[in-house]
Amino acid sequence: MVTRRQLIATASGVGSVGFLGYLLSRDDGPDDTQSLGDGPRTATPGQVERTEAFADREDVVDVREFGAVGDGATDDSDAIMSAIRAAEPGETVFLPETADSYLLSFDGTGEEAALHLGTESDLSDITVLGERAAPGAQTLQVEPGSYDADTSNWVLKLEATRVFEGLLFRNLTIDGGRPPDDGAAALDGEESVTGVLLRRGDAGGGHDIAFENCVVQDCSASALRFEESGVICRNVTARRAGRHGFNPVAGDTEADPGFVGKSIRSVDNGGTGIDHRRGTARLENLYTENNRSGNKWKHHVRRLEVRNHHSFRDRNRGWRSNHTGTDDVPDTQHVVFRNVLVEQPQISGIRVSGDNTEIACDFDNVEVRQTAVRNSRAGIVLSRDAHTGEQTEGHIVVVGTDNGGGVYVGSDAVMNVGTFDHFENEEGAFIAESGVLNFEKIENVDPGRNIFGTPGAASVGAFSGQSN
Repeated sequence: MVTRRQLIATASGVGSVGFLGYLLSRDDGPDDTQSLGDGPRTATPGQVERTEAFADREDVVDVREFGAVGDGATDDSDAIMSAIRAAEPGETVFLPETADSYLLSFDGTGEEAALHLGTESDLSDITVLGERAAPGAQTLQVEPGSYDADTSNWVLKLEATRVFEGLLFRNLTIDGGRPPDDGAAALDGEESVTGVLLRRGDAGGGHDIAFENCVVQDCSASALRFEESGVICRNVTARRAGRHGFNPVAGDTEADPGFVGKSIRSVDNGGTGIDHRRGTARLENLYTENNRSGNKWKHHVRRLEVRNHHSFRDRNRGWRSNHTGTDDVPDTQHVVFRNVLVEQPQISGIRVSGDNTEIACDFDNVEVRQTAVRNSRAGIVLSRDAHTGEQTEGHIVVVGTDNGGGVYVGSDAVMNVGTFDHFENEEGAFIAESGVLNFEKIENVDPGRNIFGTPGAASVGAFSGQSN
């Protein structure tokens, strides 16, 4: 039987092996497995060696069959998109490793998506797989200057016209071609190319979309933005975006978790490393560094869990609440910080301030170190309807705060903590003007850097092997 994929490949006139060759190449593939195996490898012009046995499987769609070249010069946008749209449930769209990138080019007309998916076909149980889990392999490279810099454009745009079930992207690098002299988009740079966008649609959330071993880099707008729930990023790195690294903003705010990040890294972004704007998010094993606006959550958020996080030299704060407006504000936000190190932030380590909503906090094993406090009162700040649990438990360490205290509790906030270690904070261990600080044990001591074992830069993110 001729499949829908075969008809599309033939009708397009771009099948690299031709229709007969396509049919012959699909027969008698090996048993189902996600491994590329150790079969014979051959080299073709513009490509490194690849595993032929995997590419020839019946359940594998090779993008070259639709005309993709991967030579860094040919526009592969339509070929890759056609291959993905042609895949049937249970199949894998395969991008062989190439010596050069897969070029994605825009028409320059504005409001374009190089890869626009979700409107023409059902992508349930489809895997888009790059051959090798390694930096630089299978790079989808935007052609610099091919897009209209005065409008929004997207490298990969997923339209949520229906629920995506079992859609997986693995072993890919998405490069937005951001100009090297481009400033932060929120200030004086471009804000025209987003790396990955899940656009809010009729589906209403509840997707099953995963990104594994992926890098999204050099996008003039945000790297990854998810407007509905049901996305997991596992071993994913966002870097050098003009705006935010990870931007979960699920409109279906009741889903829990709306976004999951496991082993993620966000560095050198012109906005925030993590900008959690709506719904719920669960972040485990993450590293952020040198993000211009630190990391934050907004007033629409219902729950945020941050476990095993190392924030290093994030400009602004390691984490802060950013509460403006009153629409769709939950009565209570729940925020969890467990095993967190905020090191050398420019303003302060963590600020939690309710302002129109109550914030219930769980602080357990939180360390703030070497804080150059500006426009703040301390390394950790709780104010305006923010409070921890009723029990005095958990461990907090604040060391080396300049121009402030270790902890500030104000505006009727309440902090209960089990052990509080403080050392060389310029205005003392704590400032409790109109709030309450309770503790079981307080010591003027530096217990040592990173005593809670938060991740280093090399231990999380794409190709790190860390996923739990």
